Amino acid sequence: MRLTEKEIVKRLLESAEEYRPFIFMGFEEKFLLPKGIKTDAIVQISTENGLSFKAIVEIAAVANPKAVFQKCRVLRDELKRTNEPDLVPVIVAPYISKKQAKILADEGISWIDLSGNMLVQVPNQLYVERSGKPNKFPDIAAIKKIFQGVSSLVSRALLLKPDGFSSLYEVADFINSRNANITVSTVSKVLKSLEQELLVDKSKSLISARDPEKLLERLTEGYISSTKRKARKTYRFAGDSTKRLFYTFFEKQIDYVACGFYAAKLKGLAVTDQVTIFVKDIEQVRKAAEYNWIAITPDAEFGNISITENNDPGVWFNAPLLMYDAVVDNIELYLEMMADTPRGPKIAEMLKQHILKGE
Repeated sequence: MRLTEKEIVKRLLESAEEYRPFIFMGFEEKFLLPKGIKTDAIVQISTENGLSFKAIVEIAAVANPKAVFQKCRVLRDELKRTNEPDLVPVIVAPYISKKQAKILADEGISWIDLSGNMLVQVPNQLYVERSGKPNKFPDIAAIKKIFQGVSSLVSRALLLKPDGFSSLYEVADFINSRNANITVSTVSKVLKSLEQELLVDKSKSLISARDPEKLLERLTEGYISSTKRKARKTYRFAGDSTKRLFYTFFEKQIDYVACGFYAAKLKGLAVTDQVTIFVKDIEQVRKAAEYNWIAITPDAEFGNISITENNDPGVWFNAPLLMYDAVVDNIELYLEMMADTPRGPKIAEMLKQHILKGE
């Protein structure tokens, strides 16, 4: 649920016992400071041992990283203009996550959330930190799982084109020209969320990744989370000629792409005797094998060819449609290797620099 500023103040004051050792002695909303500066509130705060200080407060009804960063700038500007060094800058929000807390710590801003967490610091006098309380006010309005499924293609596109895009339409066209299907509306929603997470810079003329390495990290988290939940159909076969196998796939119009360590082998990054392949429809492969259209036989125990059904759009995005050895792109392979411990991350590390350079 999303609270208004008035609701945040009301809940804060009504639940004062939760914020011990602090006692709110006065809470003046929409306070007008000297020089015409208007802040959300000025609060006189005391502690149970008699310490007292005055806080200048900004309310963050939406506490995503971008909003928190903007509130920090507002507080810094207000403090500078008031020329009152004893004022303690404090942000109050429904919930402050670890990511937002780090932003606030870097900016030297104290904070209190309605979920029971806080970090309040008065230089040379007081330091109070309380963390670990869960979010009581999850924002159901935000787009979910932006690093999974079709939504993840926006982040992948930004990594593939470090120079950025001139418009939403260019992002959508770039994605749709690379074996995918996404709407401009979805691109817009995902970019809004990425911008709020401080992962994307967006102006009237340019959309680009603000922090490519962090973007790749978040993609990895989403991929690993997704693969843990999904059960995939995998079959093992024995076969002598992968070239003939791929030729038959191409001839029978069976969508396939090399993946995993086999893809790493094709890119010169690994050595393996196993062939691992994703297909969009495993039944097509089984039927082709039954009718001897392809020279493979089912072998669940010793088969050297593993074929997995996978419709995840990320698998097929930016993968070349070739007759022989169609291979997942570097970003997809990186994600697969990061999820395939303990050997995979070493290969992922070799791919990482190529990805961050947009190669």
